[in-house]
Amino acid sequence: MILLGYAKYHSVLLILKRTKVTIMAKKDNKGRNLKDNEDQMKDGRYRYRYTDSYGKRKAIYSWKLVSVDKTPAGKKDDLCLRAKIKQIEKDINDEIDTYSSQSKVNDLIVMYLDTKVNLANSTLNNYKNMYDVNIKKSTLGDMKISSVKKSDILKFYKHLYIDKKFAIGTIQLYQNLLFPAFQLAVDDSTIRLNPCKNCMKEYVRGSMNSSRIALTKEQQKRLLSFVKNNNIYKRYYTMFATVLCTGLRISEAMGLTWNNIDFKNHYITIDHQILYRKKDGVIKHYASAPKNKKTRHIPMQKDIEKLLQKYKNETYFISVSSNINIDGYTNFVFLNREEGLFTPNTLTRTCHALRDACNKEETEIAEWEEREPILIPDFSFHVLRHTFCTRMAENGMDVKVLQDIMGHSNIAVTMQVYNHVSDDRAINEMNKIQNIIGL
Repeated sequence: MILLGYAKYHSVLLILKRTKVTIMAKKDNKGRNLKDNEDQMKDGRYRYRYTDSYGKRKAIYSWKLVSVDKTPAGKKDDLCLRAKIKQIEKDINDEIDTYSSQSKVNDLIVMYLDTKVNLANSTLNNYKNMYDVNIKKSTLGDMKISSVKKSDILKFYKHLYIDKKFAIGTIQLYQNLLFPAFQLAVDDSTIRLNPCKNCMKEYVRGSMNSSRIALTKEQQKRLLSFVKNNNIYKRYYTMFATVLCTGLRISEAMGLTWNNIDFKNHYITIDHQILYRKKDGVIKHYASAPKNKKTRHIPMQKDIEKLLQKYKNETYFISVSSNINIDGYTNFVFLNREEGLFTPNTLTRTCHALRDACNKEETEIAEWEEREPILIPDFSFHVLRHTFCTRMAENGMDVKVLQDIMGHSNIAVTMQVYNHVSDDRAINEMNKIQNIIGL
């Protein structure tokens, strides 16, 4: 009986081996074969189901199976299913953390800032303020890390530049925040590539030069003459002249106290700056160490020393009686109409309005005198600082001395001014002799 049963079993096996069994392949509505874990849903979408590195069942979808397929009318175009599958397989092979990549840009920035231990408090507070004001509630901030492309970063920078009217230098600060944040995601194997890479090239190549503009000697003279004699803007004359004669940063000019000005030894000490940013959840003025955490002494030219002495005689009582105390600093040199400290935005708006008023007056005078007007370009306090640096370079100041006066941490920044001045000199010298060949 046992032998008989074995014979029957053996016969069945032989029959099965000799029989061709046909397994029907899954097909889409176009008759194309679908691979394992691929199927087409009732609405026409293609689906691929898989298990991620965490053991979770997931699915991806697309209206297209392959790239040559057309997206149905009214549906959002996307990668085809097969391309998405290749990306998933590559992510798994490269051990990309697909779970973390679903986190949002907001989460990434917060995490990045939490990792920093060597940033100056002023820099950290500035980054937090940038994030709170312009990233946190933006489209970029709400995007998944894995979905951010270079074009998304470029669109964000364009928004800051065109819509927000931000200077190139300010946009560079956002790049300084976003690039290392996304690089952290790359290093953590959350994403493969940094979408911020080379995103500033267009600005550096084109518009960046405008942020480094310096007033010409004629423009500088015209600007100071207008401010000095205009009833509305003459109160800014000493402040503008001081920056043009010392190269102070806007934060250093805002924070300048009479204790910083040594009339006996003829120099100005820069040992702090006053910032106006979000700190401890409140936007306010607060004191900080100089930008490069280095105290510097700026020699005063006789003219500016004389002007500051006269200004002190006129305003010192107001300065003392204002009772302004910012983290222990008092007796501020430059105060607004309300006898309070200026804010950067207020000073920037003043520069724009002043420029328009100056050019309007100059145009009228030039028309009357039948000459070309000396027009002032759109400028900021940084332009005034850069103008001082340019004047010093033009007059041959030693580059190391100028670096110390400007407070540049890197001499390469100072050398950029020298190189620009050298180029201008070369052009001027060639123009002087352009007719000697007799062509």
